[in-house]
Amino acid sequence: MAQDDKKDYQLLATEESAPPPAYEAASSFSTSDVPDTRNALLRAQPTAVPRMNVGGARNAKSQPVGLDGLRDWNHQLCACHETPDLTAAACLCPCMVFSANRSRLTHLSATGQPTPAPQHVGLWCGLYALAPQLAGIGQAALQCVARFQTRQRYGIRGNVVEDTLIGTFCTTCSLVQEARELDDEEEALRQSGPAPDTFFHDDEAEVRNDEESQIVGA
Repeated sequence: MAQDDKKDYQLLATEESAPPPAYEAASSFSTSDVPDTRNALLRAQPTAVPRMNVGGARNAKSQPVGLDGLRDWNHQLCACHETPDLTAAACLCPCMVFSANRSRLTHLSATGQPTPAPQHVGLWCGLYALAPQLAGIGQAALQCVARFQTRQRYGIRGNVVEDTLIGTFCTTCSLVQEARELDDEEEALRQSGPAPDTFFHDDEAEVRNDEESQIVGA
C-alpha cells in the first residue's frame, strides 16, 4: 500500500499542467507593443515661439519685442565711442544735450514729426545746469525722469531704480543713449515722409453727402 502511494506521488510531481490563460497572455506580451509615451509627451509639448519683430519709427532697428510688449535699447549704454562728437558734447556740456533731448522728445510727442531746430539753450538747459545746487539730487532727478519718459515712448524694458542709478552715475552715457534713440525715430520719419492724416475729411464729406441725398430722395 505504501509503495502505491509513492508511485502516485511521483506521478503527480512529474506531471505538467497547462499554464492559465492569463499567464500565457502576459508572457507573450512584448514591450515593443507599448507606445513610447515619453516621446509622445515630448512631441505634445508646445515649442518655443520666436519673438515678435515690430518695426515702425519707434522701433527703427526692429528690435525683438517680448511677450511683455517691451524691447531693448537700440544702442548699448557703453557704446558712446560710436558717436564721438555727441559723447564729447554730453561730457563737456551735458545741459545742452539734455535740453536738446527734451525739446526733441516733446516735439515728437506733440506732432509725430522731428523737430527742425532742437533747443540746446533754454529753460531746460538752465534747470539742468542749476540742478546740482538743489541738495545735490536735482540733476539725477531730471535725468531719471527724462530716461523714464524716453523708455515709455519707445516701449523699452527697464525700471525706475535702474533709471535713477544710470542717471546718477552714468550721466554722459545715458544722455548719449537717449539722444541716439531719438535720432533713430527722427531718421525713420524723414525716410518715410509725413504721416497720413488720422481723419480722412474728404471721404467723410462724400459719405455724408450720399446719406443726405438718399434721405431727400426717400
